[in-house]
Amino acid sequence: MRFAQADLFAQDDAERNTLSQSERVAIRSRLETTLAKLEATAIFPWRDPLDAVHEENRFQRDSEMLGEEGVLLWHRFDTEMDRLHATRFSSDLRSAGSTN
Repeated sequence: MRFAQADLFAQDDAERNTLSQSERVAIRSRLETTLAKLEATAIFPWRDPLDAVHEENRFQRDSEMLGEEGVLLWHRFDTEMDRLHATRFSSDLRSAGSTN
């Protein structure tokens, strides 16, 4: 099997940042799996909000690698994160209200 690696010292970033088809498939699959988990989740799934930030950073980095296709995946992710953050804040308000 021949493995082709981009020239790390290339002057053209496009050559260095070109993904093979198998890399694109792997990234797309990973992003779709993450989206499916988020869409199936009813409430904010992270105990530590910093974990959500890490997940968001990973997703954004990977989606940017896919170019235009990644923009659509990022939009779906962002929508789900907004929904999940809203459940976190609404459950926080319910908890605060029950202690009074």
